[in-house]
Amino acid sequence: MATETAGVRAGRRVVEVRRPGKPLFGEGGATKEDLARYHARIAPLMLPHVRDRPVALARFPDGIDAQGFFVKHPSVPDWVRTADTSGGRMMLCQDAAALVWCADQAAITLHAWQSRQPNLGLPDRMVIDLDPAGDGPEAFAACRAAARDVREVLDGLGLAAYVMTSGSRGLHVRSPLRPEADDQEVRVLAEAVAGRVAARRPDELTTEVRKAARGDRLFVDYLRNGREQLAVVPYSVRARPGAPIAAPLAWEDLEKVETARDFTIGLEREECPFAGMGRHARSPHRALERLG
Repeated sequence: MATETAGVRAGRRVVEVRRPGKPLFGEGGATKEDLARYHARIAPLMLPHVRDRPVALARFPDGIDAQGFFVKHPSVPDWVRTADTSGGRMMLCQDAAALVWCADQAAITLHAWQSRQPNLGLPDRMVIDLDPAGDGPEAFAACRAAARDVREVLDGLGLAAYVMTSGSRGLHVRSPLRPEADDQEVRVLAEAVAGRVAARRPDELTTEVRKAARGDRLFVDYLRNGREQLAVVPYSVRARPGAPIAAPLAWEDLEKVETARDFTIGLEREECPFAGMGRHARSPHRALERLG
């Protein structure tokens, strides 16, 4: 008889994972236990990017071949911390055990706020999501070029830039900020950055929100910023075949990456290219002043 639960060690706690052998990524793909053990293994790299941030879960109890759903206010064990938000209580992932518990819930992808306690509503990062119209090599090459454009625009505003694969189709460029401007001010900044990027090559890039108006242009998406907006957590797994992950990169390694799904749940990494990002946080107010 198949084992009905598996105990996964996560720090000082052993978390019970129910139906550990259940495939989540298609027949023969990674199982719920595989996801749980990945979360336990990657926690030292993942936790600095998610700790103290309200988190929402994309759950797929029957795997990625069935319909999933989004949960912003899950019912959590008493050892999982939560945070009060205007929309209700949301969970926090403060330790490896909380990440493993998410896997037990078949929560494949974690999405988090851009602000963190005790400064909820004052983002300490800005996210530009580069979303190509297609999914082939040419489309991803356009993402790489657009990421470099974003980096140059941010540099011109005195802001730092970090790049990661989305795990889906494109790239995210993240900029660490001092938590001094509110959600809407940072959204204004992100929209202005996206506008400057798109203006460089308007035949190839756009900030047009309506898909029908984009044509085959890459969408420079600033909408991950704003009041209570969410973005995928670095190292989170995406609900796609092969269990790809959102993987932080060093800029010098960007050209080596062929797709947004090059990195998977099998990732073994000792150090994170985003380590020390907070030390490079810059003033969003000063960047807004530079925009004129």
